[in-house]
Amino acid sequence: MSGKVENLPPLHHQVYHWPEDLLRPDIVLLLSISAEERIRRLQGRGLERTREEAELETNSVFRQKVEECYRRMENPACQPVDASPSREEVLKTALHLIKNDSAFSE
Repeated sequence: MSGKVENLPPLHHQVYHWPEDLLRPDIVLLLSISAEERIRRLQGRGLERTREEAELETNSVFRQKVEECYRRMENPACQPVDASPSREEVLKTALHLIKNDSAFSE
């Protein structure tokens, strides 16, 4: 994970494929939110900042690379969900994606 976003393996690289020796989920939801909103929500919860949160806060390149790796995942691909609206709206969006996923509509 060192280096720039441009240094990540290219699209369709084996690293982005779900490992064959693990159970494969039917759907993966990738909830994303702006760094500012993430910090605001964490502060509102009164939770102690974890080492990972500190890293995400201070190293925006690391955060960008993690997000890009998830976006490149294949079989199954991550379904992006904007987590900035209210909990109810995010849940509504997630349920809509789950219900409309072909694995669940059979």
